[in-house]
Amino acid sequence: MKFVKNVAHSVRESLNHPLRITVYCFIFFVLTLSLNGVPLRLWGLYRDLDRYRGEMKQAQIDIGVLGEKLSQASDPLYIEKQARDRLDLVGENDLIFVFPTQ
Repeated sequence: MKFVKNVAHSVRESLNHPLRITVYCFIFFVLTLSLNGVPLRLWGLYRDLDRYRGEMKQAQIDIGVLGEKLSQASDPLYIEKQARDRLDLVGENDLIFVFPTQ
């Protein structure tokens, strides 16, 4: 019983000092944050944000490249060149040699 009285008396004495109460509240706040895992989740969110920003930059670069290809695709000379290269087509005035295979 004497132990309980001593503890109660020391708690009452510490409640009379505002600086001690502030320190206790700060310690409680830090412990609550660390046990809750908020700093870890916040760090994970910042890491995800950096990754998404990198992906957005890469997507913007890809959009620029595709825009250039799209503008080239509307050019008749580019279309003719691609038809000759990829599909082995020839123009109207081109001379064709056919060699028999034997």
